[in-house]
Amino acid sequence: MRFSLGHAAVALALLLMLGGGALASSGGPPESNAGGDATVGYGCTCHGAGAPAAGIPSTEVVVSISGVPHSYDNGTAYDFTIKVQHSSNTDGGFLLSSGGVGTFSWADDLDIRPADGSGEPTSATSTSANISHSSPASPAEWTFTWTAPAADEGAVTFWLAGNSVDGGGANDDSDHWNLLSFVVNEPGATDAQSEVGLSTRVISVGDYDSLFVSEVDPEQLERERQAELADGVFWTGNTLYFSSLLALIVGAVFQREILERKRGEGPPWLPKELAYPQALRRGLTAALFFLLGLYWMSNDEPAYMTGPAIFVGFWAAYGVYRTARATQQQPTEPEIA
Repeated sequence: MRFSLGHAAVALALLLMLGGGALASSGGPPESNAGGDATVGYGCTCHGAGAPAAGIPSTEVVVSISGVPHSYDNGTAYDFTIKVQHSSNTDGGFLLSSGGVGTFSWADDLDIRPADGSGEPTSATSTSANISHSSPASPAEWTFTWTAPAADEGAVTFWLAGNSVDGGGANDDSDHWNLLSFVVNEPGATDAQSEVGLSTRVISVGDYDSLFVSEVDPEQLERERQAELADGVFWTGNTLYFSSLLALIVGAVFQREILERKRGEGPPWLPKELAYPQALRRGLTAALFFLLGLYWMSNDEPAYMTGPAIFVGFWAAYGVYRTARATQQQPTEPEIA
C-alpha cells in the first residue's frame, strides 16, 4: 500500500509541475518566464521551438497592434486592436505593458484581465498595470482603450508579446510566439507619418508571407483525390445512362414514324375544334420549358436541371407535330359515329 501511495504522490506532483504552466498561460501568461525575466519583454520559454524549457520567438507569428497614435494628447483615449496570426494555429493570447503609464480599459464581456502579478482582481475592467488575455481567443483579436496620462510624462514605450497556440492544451513546439515594442511620443512631438496626416498607425512584427503558407497534409490530399475520382465516376455514369436512355427514346420515336408512314398509318383522327386547344397547350408547354432550360443554362445551373427542361420542351413540341398530323388523318366509321 505504501508503494502505491508513493507512486501516486509522485505522479500527482509531476502532473502539477507539468500542468501548472499550461493552466497559468491559458488564463493569462505569468509575469516572469522560467528564466526569471519579464515575459512581456523577453518572451515565454514554455512555448515555441525549444519548448517547454527554452522556447524562442518565431517570425511565423505576426503580432500587430492598430490605432496607435504617433504622439498622445494628455487625457485622450485611444482604441487599440491587437491581432495574433499564424498560418495554422488559430487560438492565441497576449501580454501588453505600457510601463505603468496611462490606463487600459475594456468592456467586461471581453477576455481581457489585469496581468498576472499585478495584484488586481481578474474581474477588473481597467488598470494601469500590464494587461493580458483571460482565456485563449479564436480568432486571436482583442480591442480595448488606452487613456493617455493627464500630464506630460514624456515618450511612452509599450511592450507586446503575442502567443499563437494549436489548442491542444500542451505547451510544446507546435505553439509559436513573437515580441513587439513601440513608442508613443510625448504631446506635440511629430514624425514623418504624422506630418502627412496619418493620425494613427498599425505596428507589426513577423513574416506576413508565412500566413499564406501551410503544410501539405498527405491524408487530406488523398481524400480530395478520392472525392474527385468518385465525382468523376458519378458524373460519367449518369451521363452515359441518360444519354443511352435519350438515344433509345429518340430511336423509338423515329422508328414509329417510319413504320407509320410505310404502312400509311398515323395518330388517331382528331377534329380541329379539339386539335386547336390541344396544340395550344402543348405549344405553350414547349415554349415554357425551352425558355426555362435556356435561362438555367445562362445561369450555369447543373445539367440535371437544364437537360430535363429542354427534353420536356422537345417532347411537347413533338406533341404539337402529332396533333397536326392527327387533324390530317381520315376519320374511321366509329370515329364519325
